Order: sequence, then C-alpha cells, then structure tokens
Amino acid sequence: MLRRPKYRYMAANRIIPHLPWFVLFALAAFLYKARIFADSGFYVSQFINNQSFWIECQRIVLGISQIIPLIGVWIGLEIKYVLLLYSLSHVIFFYLLFLFVYYGLRDRRSGLLIILSQTVGIIYSFFTPMFELYYGVPLLITFYAIWRLPFRLNVIFILLILEVLILLSHPLAFMLFAFVMIYDYCKETAKSYKYYLPVFLVFAGAVLFKYFVMCDYETGKFAWQFNYSDNKQYLQLINPSYYKVLVMFMLRYYSEVLIAFVLLVAMLVNNRQWFKLLVVTGTFFIYMFLVNSAYTVSPSRYMEQVMFPFVPIVFMPLIYGFPKQARPGFLNISILLVSGLIVYRLTVIYFGSEIFIKRVAQMEQLIEAARQKGGSKFIVSQDVIDHGYTQLNWSYPIETMLLSAIDGNDITVSIAPEDDLYFENNNNKITAKQFIFRKWEIKDQDWLNEKYFHLDMGAYRTINDSMPNTNIANTANNIRITIDSKKFYLSGDTVWIPVTIINVGDTPIYSGRNNKVFLSYFWEENQNVLNWNEIRTPLQADIIGTLKQDIKIAIPSNKGRMQLRVDLIANDKWLGIHSREDVLVY
Repeated sequence: MLRRPKYRYMAANRIIPHLPWFVLFALAAFLYKARIFADSGFYVSQFINNQSFWIECQRIVLGISQIIPLIGVWIGLEIKYVLLLYSLSHVIFFYLLFLFVYYGLRDRRSGLLIILSQTVGIIYSFFTPMFELYYGVPLLITFYAIWRLPFRLNVIFILLILEVLILLSHPLAFMLFAFVMIYDYCKETAKSYKYYLPVFLVFAGAVLFKYFVMCDYETGKFAWQFNYSDNKQYLQLINPSYYKVLVMFMLRYYSEVLIAFVLLVAMLVNNRQWFKLLVVTGTFFIYMFLVNSAYTVSPSRYMEQVMFPFVPIVFMPLIYGFPKQARPGFLNISILLVSGLIVYRLTVIYFGSEIFIKRVAQMEQLIEAARQKGGSKFIVSQDVIDHGYTQLNWSYPIETMLLSAIDGNDITVSIAPEDDLYFENNNNKITAKQFIFRKWEIKDQDWLNEKYFHLDMGAYRTINDSMPNTNIANTANNIRITIDSKKFYLSGDTVWIPVTIINVGDTPIYSGRNNKVFLSYFWEENQNVLNWNEIRTPLQADIIGTLKQDIKIAIPSNKGRMQLRVDLIANDKWLGIHSREDVLVY
C-alpha cells in the first residue's frame, strides 16, 4: 500500500477517487443526529448502555461499526461525540477497504465497486448505516479482488476469514457469495481444487451453523417467506396490473440498476458468454420473484434494504466484465458515466436527507416542549404530531432519549407514541422505575448508563394535555407568534413553515385532541384577505413557554408580494394573534 500503483493520469487517480469519500464523510458528520434512525438507534443504545459490543443473530459484522464509538464510551466522551464517531465509523471502514483494494491490490475496479456499493440504491437507508449487507457486500468485493489475483496458499486463510464475515453478515449473503463464485468459474482460469475445497467447506459449515443457531427473527422470516399456504403475497405476481406498479417502481427508484442490467446482458451476449448470462439473469429474476412473493414494492428504508442485492448482482459482473484493453475513447466515456452516476447518487442522498433533518428538528422541538412540563417520560399523540416526515416508528423512544441526552444526562427525555403505551397492555404492566425501550420491550431504568442517561421515576405524562382551556380568549392575549418562513415560494405549492409560539403568561394552552386548538393562517394581498378557510395544523404540544413547530400552508395561486398571517383557532374561532410575514409568491 505504500508503493503507489502506476495508473494512467496519475493526478486524477490520486484525487478524484477520494472525492466521493470526502462527500460521504461530510454527510455523515452533518447528519449524525439523523443516522440513529430505526435499527441504527437500537444498536447505538445497546452498546452505550451495555458498554460492550451488541451482536444479534450471529451477524458479527455489526461489531465493526461499534469499535470506534465504543472506545469513545469507554474513555468517557460526551454522547454527542459518541454519536458523531458512530456516524463517521461506517464511512471510515469502507474507505479503508477502498484504500486496500485500490492501492494495496492495485485494483481500480474493486475500489470503484466499493464506492458504488455505498451510493447506488441508497437514500433512506443512509440513515440506518449499520445494515449488515452494506458491510457484507464491500467485504465480498474485497474477497473477490484477492481471489482474482494469483496468490500463494497461505493467503487462503485471509480469504476464509473474509468469507466467514461475509456469510454471517446476513442470510442473503449466502446467495450473493454463491452467485459470485459460480459466475467467476471458468475452465480456462479456474484455480486448483486446493483453493476451492476450503472455501466450499467454510460455506457448508456456515450453512450448518446458521441452520442450528438461527435466531427467532430469522426463523420467523424464513418460515413466513416460504410458507405459501399462509403467505399469499405471491398471488400478486399473477395479477397483470401489479406488473405496471412494479415496472413504474423500478423505473423511478432503480433506473440505474435496470440500465446497468441491460448493458450487462448486451455485453455477455456480444461476448457469447452464455453460462455467465444464465447465471446473471437467473439470479436476477429468481431474486425478483423472492422479493415480490414477500412484499409489495414501495419506497421505504426497509424496501431499499430488501432491494439492495440487485446492486452487486448487476454491477459486479458489469464492472469486472469491462474490457481490460478498451479503446481510450470508450474507456473515457465509461469512466465519465460511472463518475456521473456516483455524483448523481450522492446528490440523491443529500436531497433525500431533507425529511430526516425535519424529523430530527421536530423531535428536538418535542423534547424542549416536554422539558417545560417537567419529568422525563412522555407520550405523544400520533394524530397531533404526524407531519408526513415524522415517521413515528418503533425506535422513537430510543431516538428521543439519545438526542435529548446530548444536552445533559440530567435532562434526558424519552417520548413514546401513544400507541406504544397501550401496546399489549403496556400501560398496566410498566412500573414507575421502568420505561418503554421499544413498544414490545420494557426496561428497568437501572439498565441505563448513568453517565449519559437519567430518567425520573414516575408514570408517563402526555405532551398533549386534555385539560380544558378556560377563558382561552384572554389567554391568547399573552401569545406571540413568529413566522420563520423563506422570502419566496412557488405558487400552488404546499409547504411546512416553521413558527415560534411564545406564551408570556402563566396559563398554558393545552393541545389535547379534544380541545380543538389549531394553528392556521390566511393570506393578504393589498390588505385584502384571499381566503379564510385554510389548512388547520394541530398544536404538537402544550404552549407553556416557547413552542416551535411547523405549520402546513398552501401557497396561493396568485403571484406577487403577499402577506402571510398565522393565528390560533380554538373552538372554530380565530383568536386574533397578530403575526405577519411578507412573502414573494412566484
């Protein structure tokens, strides 16, 4: 690795391949709060509170992402820096793999594939970076980069270690590993059986190991997937109208995979590589059947992870199959197209982060509102706070606890959706010394790492209190509203605009759903009101001191300079709170 490979265009090869990684590092640092979504937040909470590695279902690659932040926990870093290290550690590992294959093995193709594996097919899953296949596939690429080289027998031990990590990363890794090895096999270039034998034995051993020690989660998944007497999802495949849904989904979200698949098939046909064509197309369509016999395709973080195997199935044969002695013009165009794809995917990830940024901002708003009420365990009504980007998933109590702890362990807050409190009678089972970790898991507060978290004993309180608002007209005299809008908006659009509500009095305004208190607005043009019947947005928390939240606003079709006014509506009456913002509608 210390000896630079002699690539053409050395200046470009020294700088350009690293640029995507610099972008990924920047995104990981900037969005570190958002990268604890779902399973990611679960594992972070586990290794922080247990102060040791947390591995489930024998997926040992999960420990790789925990090494650096866990060291931070051991030496007592603030939780802000632990979360930041956790976010960066994922990029660090893949960047090290890239450096190893690109410089250590002098393999530009494998280095390029590792970059593609961290960008193609990923938008929402960027915020759950611990997904095991995101580790398994780059390790598979590294394995294959070594396998393609002439090497001595002692190197097989390194390959076997990589194979174990790959196979135990995720059940789908067995399919991908077998696909690569079968696709690679060719009589003219086949290695001696003494290399294949240990690889096969480790593969067989891993299959037996997983068969006997498979966790309940994986057992349930497999049992449901292949139990076609109960799982009737496959019936959608005999419905012609479903194929329109599938094609539109693939064209919209996986167009680059489809284009690469068409190019790959054309390349294999042109080279008359019929065996490899059969392996690629067979694997592609078999996996397509498996996906659609278990799920109905829809854009989501989980579906991205389900669809991710299509990326190595298509791009590994395509990149490795590229001619070694291609014409310079063809080579330059190909490099330009792949570079453009990487830039495009990084742009997609960046713009896809908007909903997660808003989601984190709302959680921090709710955390601040909860602190004003006192206590540290709260429930919130889904009907009141769901703004589309909210995503009230099972990890919400975990994420709010992690985010609130950034400000100090003594003001930690855990906020659970209302449904979680009443899930399987949790409200009757939970004690004053316990908290909802996940809706199906209640934990003792003593389990928490006291350096980072402290929850007060007591019952769960509501952020949206249903106490009646007596004499609310007088209370409204103490309310001030500031509109934090942009200076211009597109006509006919519907947007979420932040507002800040300040209560300078001593009487709160309670936001329970039965209290019928809403934020609303109207537009003025030349001192004429355009429409009074606008969208009503529920208050997401009681107004005690300061409340920040978004209000949903429809931009008028009229164009020009207008005035946006935001007010409260209680019992179908405007309270007359004066707020105004000049906005240009174009």
